[in-house]
Amino acid sequence: MQFTKTIAAAFAALMFSSGAQAAVLLSASGSPANAAIDYSAPGLVSFNLDLQDLTATRLDFVLQEEDLRGPLSLSAMVLNLSGMPFSHFNFYFQGIGLAGAGSVTPAFGTLGSVKHDADSVGIHFAQAEPAELHFGNPLGLQGQADWVLDTSGLRAGDTFFIVAQVPEPSTVALVLPMLCMAGLMAARRRKKD
Repeated sequence: MQFTKTIAAAFAALMFSSGAQAAVLLSASGSPANAAIDYSAPGLVSFNLDLQDLTATRLDFVLQEEDLRGPLSLSAMVLNLSGMPFSHFNFYFQGIGLAGAGSVTPAFGTLGSVKHDADSVGIHFAQAEPAELHFGNPLGLQGQADWVLDTSGLRAGDTFFIVAQVPEPSTVALVLPMLCMAGLMAARRRKKD
């Protein structure tokens, strides 16, 4: 009789225990003006990233047991609140890699190309994006697909991070307009002389 009560109590405790947890966002670092909101669920890493300025933001996660039972999907909504359209956007992964590609959908810009490997995704916009981009399928829309993270060899409690950034223009891109302007000014001086 006591054994039956113990089994019943253990079963009841199991039934009323907290629900399954997902990968947990431990911290977000970078500019204090940028905010990350975690929407992760078991088997899904999902977040919104509000960019007030365009500096890199690092998001640190810890894996839960439920995340390792099947594919671990990734989706994000990046909101550009800076007022400056961006033509490139990158994600970098450390402690976890990509196993499969998904969708990238700009709100108003035009997608140029997406290049990815196991540790990074580089997004180029043919027409700069002034508002937001959907990485994967954060809104659950038809025709869009989440990216898939590679959890092979990982265990519950392992940590990983994702860095989201708008890359700085290359030195050549910064210097080229100045060189052109200097050339125009030199041509004008020669024309006056």
